[in-house]
Amino acid sequence: MIWCARVASSRAPLNLLSRHFSLSCRPRFPRSVHDVPVQKSVPSFREQVARVSPVKSFSEAVKHPVIGKHIVFVSAASLLAFAVAAENTNVTTEFWSRYLNAPTRWSHSTPTTADMRLAQATLLLKAGHLNTLSETLADAPIIIKSVVLHTYARVGEAYINASEGRRVGWGICAVNVAVWVAWQIPRLRPFMHVHFAHNPLSGKTYTMLTSMFSHASFFHLFFNCMALTSFGSATSTWLTREQNHAPSRLQEATASYHFLAFYLSAGLFSSLVSHVVTTRIIFPRLVAKLAQSPPPAPTTLSSLSSSLHSAAKAPALAPVATTTATATTAAAETVVTPASAILPSLGASGAIYGTVVISALAFPEAQVGLIFPPTPSFPIQYGVGALFLVDCVGALRGWRLFDHYAHLGGAAFGGLYYAYGMDWWDKVRVSLHSKRA
Repeated sequence: MIWCARVASSRAPLNLLSRHFSLSCRPRFPRSVHDVPVQKSVPSFREQVARVSPVKSFSEAVKHPVIGKHIVFVSAASLLAFAVAAENTNVTTEFWSRYLNAPTRWSHSTPTTADMRLAQATLLLKAGHLNTLSETLADAPIIIKSVVLHTYARVGEAYINASEGRRVGWGICAVNVAVWVAWQIPRLRPFMHVHFAHNPLSGKTYTMLTSMFSHASFFHLFFNCMALTSFGSATSTWLTREQNHAPSRLQEATASYHFLAFYLSAGLFSSLVSHVVTTRIIFPRLVAKLAQSPPPAPTTLSSLSSSLHSAAKAPALAPVATTTATATTAAAETVVTPASAILPSLGASGAIYGTVVISALAFPEAQVGLIFPPTPSFPIQYGVGALFLVDCVGALRGWRLFDHYAHLGGAAFGGLYYAYGMDWWDKVRVSLHSKRA
């Protein structure tokens, strides 16, 4: 008792803030809380990554769309189109040359381009099957029979008398009408948005070709078809005339394949120009504009990135608007809105511009006029110059009604082909002809 009391009295007062090593009544080695080092909080994963690598800005973090594979696609598709067209032209020319030089026919010289085309028109007239149709309608009422035969004869006569460029234009217009009908079916519209409208942010390459035959508006389809049949005929006539004066003096039984290859290449080139300008000029400007305005809320930063990615999935001719339930403020709307400036494009205007420029350069004395609004005739060079000026102003001012860069790209392709295209076409034909010989 005395020992215990003495020990207890000699013991230092218990520090309530101390921690003991055991639960015994003899606390040894007491340690004050001031001696315990304060443990810091564990850094987050983002902080650890920031220590290893510097944090990129918004402009650096956004991935820019590619253009390399689009350039390769356009180049390969254009070369393939001209190679196939040249080979088919040579095969057709050889066929009609042998046909006119058959032993049953007497010919004093080598068949010319005019002879072969006259033979084609003659056989086409004989294959009209007018007599067969008359026999089929023998039991029909006389009024119905007369109307059907008269309509068939007039349509056949117009088709036979039409130039090859106009015939090819009618075929392209038929494809355009079929695609336009598909646009009018509600269940097919999601498919058409994805595969028949070129969005520069989607990364697709084949849509640059399919969008050439796509028209969502009837008036867009109507005016493009009217322009194609008119200027396509003039372009086909120029192609035939220049081939007759080619250095190789190769005859050409038909210019249909040549015109079709030119049309496809002009459309692809115009779409490529629009794609490059959008991805390398317009898109970086939008990213810089978004980066300059800091988001008011932490969640808005993610909406910047999502708005750019959602633009790639936006339907054609519809502005992109990606907002969430929490981002309903005016600041969030201003952040998302600029991404809607990049919209999908479609239509054959770029390819048609190529035919318009060639027609103006090849036939400067031609007169043209507008259907709507109706105007008197004026020189074609004045009309093409006015269209070129409007597209230049529209591109500089950022007008969004038409794809002005695609128009300028088609016009540039037409001018380049007028200067160098025929020499290159003749060399391709000679090369393929020598391989067949």
